[in-house]
Amino acid sequence: MTRTPASVLAGPTRAVPAVGWWELFECRAQARPRDVALVADGVGWTFRDLDRWADRVARRLRDAGARPGAVVACAVPRSAGAVVALLAVAKTGAAALPLDPALPARRREAILADADPVVVLTDLDTDLDTGLQTGLDLGTGTGLDLGTVLDAGRDGRPLGRQEERPAYVIYTSGSTGTPKGVVVGNASLVNLHGELKARHFPPHRRVKVAHGLPFGFDAAFDPLLWMVGGHEVHLVPDDVRTDPDRYVRFVADHRIDVVETVPAHVVALVDAGLLHHPPELLFLGGEAIGQELWTRLRDTPGLRAVNLYGPTECTVFATSCRLDECEAPAIGRPVANTVVEVVDDRSRPVPVGQPGELVIGGRCVALGYLHGERFDGWFHTGDIGRLRPDGRLEWLGRKDGQVKIRGHRVEPGEAEHALLALPTVRQAVVRAEGEGLDVRLVAYVVPAPGADLSDVRDRLREVLPDYLVPSVVALDRMPVGPTGKVDRRGMSSAQRLVADLFRAVLGDVRGVTPTSDFLDLGGHSLAAAALAARLRVVGVPCSTRDVLTLRTVARLAGLVTAHPGKE
Repeated sequence: MTRTPASVLAGPTRAVPAVGWWELFECRAQARPRDVALVADGVGWTFRDLDRWADRVARRLRDAGARPGAVVACAVPRSAGAVVALLAVAKTGAAALPLDPALPARRREAILADADPVVVLTDLDTDLDTGLQTGLDLGTGTGLDLGTVLDAGRDGRPLGRQEERPAYVIYTSGSTGTPKGVVVGNASLVNLHGELKARHFPPHRRVKVAHGLPFGFDAAFDPLLWMVGGHEVHLVPDDVRTDPDRYVRFVADHRIDVVETVPAHVVALVDAGLLHHPPELLFLGGEAIGQELWTRLRDTPGLRAVNLYGPTECTVFATSCRLDECEAPAIGRPVANTVVEVVDDRSRPVPVGQPGELVIGGRCVALGYLHGERFDGWFHTGDIGRLRPDGRLEWLGRKDGQVKIRGHRVEPGEAEHALLALPTVRQAVVRAEGEGLDVRLVAYVVPAPGADLSDVRDRLREVLPDYLVPSVVALDRMPVGPTGKVDRRGMSSAQRLVADLFRAVLGDVRGVTPTSDFLDLGGHSLAAAALAARLRVVGVPCSTRDVLTLRTVARLAGLVTAHPGKE
């Protein structure tokens, strides 16, 4: 009897040097001291410049209490100093906690209270002519020993050797909405450097790499690992990275070879003309890619695009897939020294082709959570996927997003996946909305240029049961958060605000949903003017014409997420 193969996929085995990631940088600085490592604000910094500056800062940090196993928060504005801060913390043996200075105050305070860093590094000034540090703003805390936290309640040995020590802590929202610290080890980061070097670094030349990611986002370490590999990183200024037109000009003016960002941002960059003169290599990660964008990137001459998949708990990315290798979106195969299993509810690998939870093991897995579980080399992602017969993994949605609709337990991600497979759909988000017996699926869709969405529900009925076919709301664009990903929470809060304003202007109307039409609920031009005025009061640019043109709660909420307004 032939046994059905199980869904277990292993990446290549590759030796990982027993060093810290900063030691790889120091070796590069010794070998090629005069090569430009970083360009920021029009100034080029050589490897020697950065290494010496980081040494000076590291000495100050040690005096302030930084040590192996401690946490040092880096809230330095986007500049060469932000890169130096991460190198300096690494040189002390401490774990860096990158914090975006633009974070809302409450979230920043919650993260700092949880991480309890020994030092909060808020600014680094330098004399650009001499490279000498002239100012260091330090705030001190009581401090937290990561080795103690990770081994609390366990009999495991303390973290000792450099490659085993924590490299950084990144906070994610967590399933409860409370920030949750993920502790990533040096071995994982060095393993990722080896993956980039083996699969993506050009073997005999240096390239220019754009760093346009927020430093509080784990993927911000990818461009730094290109720098460690000897390449020239260009730090994209804040006002440029959030403006697609200026970002595209930045890529062209600086002759950037490598860009990494999230799919929602890529859509905006493509609309701004990125593919007229594309970079050599484009990394996408953090979100699902729709078929329309996948095909367009795949068919662009001179562009090599790579889809990256991996939760924060798996050191930026755990699998990758070149778009030119697949006609349909996939997350590909595991990185080196990594295993991915597709398992059922009892953690048993399912047959090839069947959906199940993605479980990741190996060097890419983080050490654990602050004040929480230690992963011990395996992480249950909560993502649903399957291993295709072609030997590549496919992402299908989230396990924890399940809801009951008309007695059926459904996963909104399944409908979202089906939408993204349609050539007329550029972006899609599917959410369960309503309460009790009124729960239903609503799809927010950005159509492909010139596409007609009138037959989308009919197309979905060809592949989905009726209870999984969502209502469709067309949007001009998706709201995005600070990292460039689609802001699903912001979408929800914006819709609640608009729905409340509908009720305030129209009286106590019932049954206001994202698809509710202002005119159908009794609105008229005078009421539209009143609604527009109320939105302007909370900082959202809105005219009477906007209300009468956009009309629905969901479309007007798009104005709110584009202009967050006042706190």
